[in-house]
Amino acid sequence: MRINVTWSDIREGRSARTMECMVARSLKRELGVDYASVGYRSATIRVGGEYVKVYLPRNVQEKIKSWDRSGFVLPFSFELSTSGFLVGQHLEYGPAPLRQFALAAA
Repeated sequence: MRINVTWSDIREGRSARTMECMVARSLKRELGVDYASVGYRSATIRVGGEYVKVYLPRNVQEKIKSWDRSGFVLPFSFELSTSGFLVGQHLEYGPAPLRQFALAAA
């Protein structure tokens, strides 16, 4: 899933504020969720009443650190790997499917 961090996200975001930063704003908009809290390495979003942690790509981590230090970054986009647990136009959260193991009878 492609996440776009726009000029608006950068301009209206607040550095060093986990729920108000540029990436949190873009995640809320792009994923259609009302809660996103972003750290340097990961983000937590609320989907269907459940909190889900997603890991951010290294280039996004570096952009957040740079923005927190300098207050400047250009718009960018990144691919958020959802590993199959965030699906559809309206996000749905569900546990990953369990793998079925066949037990050999002795």
